[in-house]
Order: sequence, then structure tokens, then C-alpha cells
Amino acid sequence: MIARITGTIVDTVDKGVVIETGGIGYLVFTPFPPAQLGETVTVYTHMVIKDDAHELYGFGTATEKALFSILISVSGVGPKTALQMLALYTLPELVRSIKDGDAKAISLVPGIGKKTAEKVVIDLKDKLDGFTAAANGVSSDLLEALLSLGYKEHAIRVVVTTIDNTLPLPKQITIALQLLGKSIIY
Repeated sequence: MIARITGTIVDTVDKGVVIETGGIGYLVFTPFPPAQLGETVTVYTHMVIKDDAHELYGFGTATEKALFSILISVSGVGPKTALQMLALYTLPELVRSIKDGDAKAISLVPGIGKKTAEKVVIDLKDKLDGFTAAANGVSSDLLEALLSLGYKEHAIRVVVTTIDNTLPLPKQITIALQLLGKSIIY
């Protein structure tokens, strides 16, 4: 089992990076790029062995890796779906959504329907005691609006954390669109 890799990012691929260490390039799927090309990084990895592939999933912290392992323990949630969850939400936001029973927020993740979202909430609600939840989370309506407009998870994640969630939803959407318009990430 490969638990952690430290190396240089030599390439980026869809939903991942190639990290070179010791003359070997490892393809590691990540929720978002951990750094720029040429930078040295350390990622905590989870290895998934399938009949046709051995895949590495990498995370910036051991806590993210631990949550990933818990997420994939739910029937119907595979590694790629769990990665999507961590790409759309920060760790504290995802924990808060699950602890609060917000299946609607979980169902916004590509690949997760209403039933699977409810299953995630039911199965994990009491298993996340060691994780810190966000004090106040991002509105699932705001996320849904931005996703429906075609913005990518990473761009949304960067922007929505800066928006005051006590504002009315139309104002939140307006601010998010202004910020996304200034951003080159979409």
C-alpha cells in the first residue's frame, strides 16, 4: 500500500496529476491540483485496486484522506464520486452537510442522486465525530445555481467560501457571478 508520496508535479491530467519521485511518475487523482507544475508536493494517498487498474487518490491532508475512506465505505459511493464530493465542498462544509442531514447539498455532487445522498447522510451522520464541521456552510441553492450555469466545481469552491451566506440568495448569486467573471478558473 502506498500511503504518501513526495515528489515533483510533472504533468496534469483530468482530475489528477503525475508526481515524479525516484524516477517513477505516479498518476494520482486529486480533488483539485495540489500545486503548480514543477513544484514539490506531499500527498496522502489511498490506493484502490480493481481488476483492470491500480489507482491512487491523493489528498493534501491525512484528514481529507480519512474522510475519503469513510465516504467510499457507503454502498453506491465509489472513489471517483467521493473525489467529486471533496472537489465540490471543503472538508468542513461536507462534514457539516452530512451531520446536518442536508441530502440536497450532497445530491448536487455529480454522480449522486437523491437516494444515494440520503444513504450517505444516514450511514455517516454518526461516524464523523472526529471531524470538524463548518460553523455556517455554503447554501446548496447557490451551488445548484452555479453548477447549472456550467461553472466547474473548483471555481465554485474558490468563490462561494468568500460570500456571506446570510445575504438573500439572489444577492449571493450576483456576487458569485461577479467573482467568477473576474476569475480565470472556469
